[in-house]
Amino acid sequence: MRIRVVAVAAALCVLVLAPLARAGVALAADNPIGPENQQQGSFGWLPRAPIADDVNGQIKGFASKTSVAQSDTITLYVTVNPAQSYTIDFYRLGWYGGFGGRLRLHVGPFAGVQQPPCDQDSTTGLLACNWAASYTLTVPADWTSGLYLAVLINEHAYENYVPFVVRDGRAAAFVVQYGFATDEAYNNYPNDSRTGKSLYSFNSAGPNTIAGDPRAVKVSFDRPYTGYGFSQFDTVEFIRWVERSGYDVTYVSDLDTHENGADLLRHSALISMGHDEYWSKPMYDAAEAARDAGVNLAFLAADAVSWQVRFEPSASGASDRVVVCYRNISLDPVFGPTTTASWRTAPVPNRPEQTLRGIQFTGDVPYGNNVDYRVTNSSHWAYAGTGFKDGDTVPGIVGYEMDRFMPNYAAANSSSFTLLSDSPFTDILGGADHANSSIYQAPSGAWVFSSGTISWTWGLDGFFHGRADARIQRTTSNILNAFLFGAPTLQALGVAAPATATPGQSFNVTVTARDAQGQPFTGYTGTVHFTSSDTSTGVVLPPDSTLTNGEGTFAVTLVKAGAQTLTVADVANSLSTTVNVNVGAQSANHLVLGTTATPTAGQSFTFTVSAQDQFGNADPAYAGRIHFTSSDTSAGVVLPADSTLTSGQGTFSATLITTGPQTITATDTATASITGTLT
Repeated sequence: MRIRVVAVAAALCVLVLAPLARAGVALAADNPIGPENQQQGSFGWLPRAPIADDVNGQIKGFASKTSVAQSDTITLYVTVNPAQSYTIDFYRLGWYGGFGGRLRLHVGPFAGVQQPPCDQDSTTGLLACNWAASYTLTVPADWTSGLYLAVLINEHAYENYVPFVVRDGRAAAFVVQYGFATDEAYNNYPNDSRTGKSLYSFNSAGPNTIAGDPRAVKVSFDRPYTGYGFSQFDTVEFIRWVERSGYDVTYVSDLDTHENGADLLRHSALISMGHDEYWSKPMYDAAEAARDAGVNLAFLAADAVSWQVRFEPSASGASDRVVVCYRNISLDPVFGPTTTASWRTAPVPNRPEQTLRGIQFTGDVPYGNNVDYRVTNSSHWAYAGTGFKDGDTVPGIVGYEMDRFMPNYAAANSSSFTLLSDSPFTDILGGADHANSSIYQAPSGAWVFSSGTISWTWGLDGFFHGRADARIQRTTSNILNAFLFGAPTLQALGVAAPATATPGQSFNVTVTARDAQGQPFTGYTGTVHFTSSDTSTGVVLPPDSTLTNGEGTFAVTLVKAGAQTLTVADVANSLSTTVNVNVGAQSANHLVLGTTATPTAGQSFTFTVSAQDQFGNADPAYAGRIHFTSSDTSAGVVLPADSTLTSGQGTFSATLITTGPQTITATDTATASITGTLT
């Protein structure tokens, strides 16, 4: 469960505008995301050399809060080495025509100072910086909720980042959560190989703590983040995509969910957008309660909700500024529901994360060695419109951490649990494993989706990794749209047939099961039956059939010319759709003569001539000239002169003289095979 940093230097010159694949979204009237992203964007938020480092501390800083409400204040604490001036640029992350950020404020220059060394507790490893306040921002009321970066720049152009969230308090459709506790858990500032400590042994240094190795069991938000200060660049690809798509989103930090979990009930869904590994009991309780009240959940990265933490106040009394995680029930002085161990640890906390998320962390691969996403259960509505078939793959979006369903742990309470992928990989220790993504519906009706991979967002936008995939975009849209409008349900059978057909010639008919939004209902399992108004000999209709992923194409042959109907029905689901097909005659190949009269010798009678195709349909386009002959060659016989037909039909009169069986024959003067006889 290690966090990785993405190389972003090349991003300035690579702008990938992947095709956006989603169904239409009904936008709230007060949704500010669209207008916000019409503003001028900038690449200025991207890291540029030189980046300040922890050892030299050219410029470093941290914020007094992980999130701040509009019109409220947030304080930055900045140190520079040596003392020199610095400026601060505040950027909001979004789409902005592909730029990914918008400069909201430039302040400074300020006279910077070198702040004192940070205090460290030798027992817990806690390192906190008791620095003087450097700049306090009153967040303007028109700053749209979002993830913001304060870019600190000293006079020698060294940079450092301070991320924070701006809240707007709206009951937006989606509340998007950023995991600051996870950032802090991995943060080993100062990464100087002497004193820097995180909650992990692999990047901690200095003397052993109560943990029995150099790692800390408590880490503080009152210190800069290591490196350039912002590690979760994969969240940017989600932010770019979701705001480009126009969804109504508002943003919070995980500390907001910890402190005010009931706020989740005001939204259609909670979206955990990035590496969100460390959760407190109030956070878990809030998400669980929201799900059970009908609020949908989406975990777009793997390894979410893996470790329980507690939050403690800072030495100065500021609430929730210390993240506590002993990672071992034998070390933690607190034994009970808030013991800081993995959520699946028994006897406490004993709340396997898959009971909330559907799946849980299983393993990882070396960074840069992602594997392909392999589709299962492709008929599920989540994949509607993607074209996915079982076994199809999406290159390189599974890793570096993965989840799967573990049958030896308690499962989520659901009657509709579905694994959407099964992606094999060899883990970092050489073991064979597989990753799943999952979706389930809770008894409340809420849907819960987990991607099962840290890199799901790579498929949403190609800005950093070039992996944008229209099928992953569509899958994500399907899920978010289900959060808004409900999961697709079978509504109708759509039938696509040509407006015209030729008698005796096969034509294709496509039948599509559709949901209430008119999208293909890929989970359809019914049987369709075909009937037609044309009951002529030679008509060919498909047998009763099922559809594949909600769609099927079938061959139909009609015979009788004129307006005909084709009906496709599913009696079991009370569905029936009828389409009209105009069947036009083929070219005439014979003539048909008929009369209703009983001819009398020497008396005129009328008869009809019809130019017909092989199926007995009159050919209205027939333009031939016909000549009449008779078996009666007596004097006084009167036959029609050579004539044409009108729309393939004609009425004529004749007089025969000799009693007994006689014939009248009509023959096309140009094509002798087109002929017919009246007896």
